[in-house]
Amino acid sequence: MSAWLLAAAIALAHGALAVFLIVGAPFAARRPRLMVWYLIMLVPTAIVNLSRLPCPLTVWEKDLWRLAGETPYRGGFISHYFVKPFHSGGLGPTGEDALLISVVIWCLGWLAYSAVWHLRQRLRSDSARQPHAGPALDTRTGA
Repeated sequence: MSAWLLAAAIALAHGALAVFLIVGAPFAARRPRLMVWYLIMLVPTAIVNLSRLPCPLTVWEKDLWRLAGETPYRGGFISHYFVKPFHSGGLGPTGEDALLISVVIWCLGWLAYSAVWHLRQRLRSDSARQPHAGPALDTRTGA
């Protein structure tokens, strides 16, 4: 029973991570504290997916399903839980590549937006602190 609970817990956490990476991107773009967590989750996920390594969470989940006496699903986590319920045939290699590329573009777009937004905020605060008066006057000579 404990292996089954652990497998289900990993599946739920893995799903929450996937949803956070997609839905959380716009929220993290303007919130520096959330952006830190977003990047902590995004960087290892990107490394695993772009290098085509097996996801450790998927491997652990499938191993725990086996220990629980269940037959683990074939293929990847995203395909099993997010694609197959809506498209029973799943995705072929081209579809998986297109999905991966679109997610990468989505995340990079929000990261770029965040960088530009924070840069503008910093420039505004810097310009608000500096007076925009004409040339500086020498108070000793009055010139």
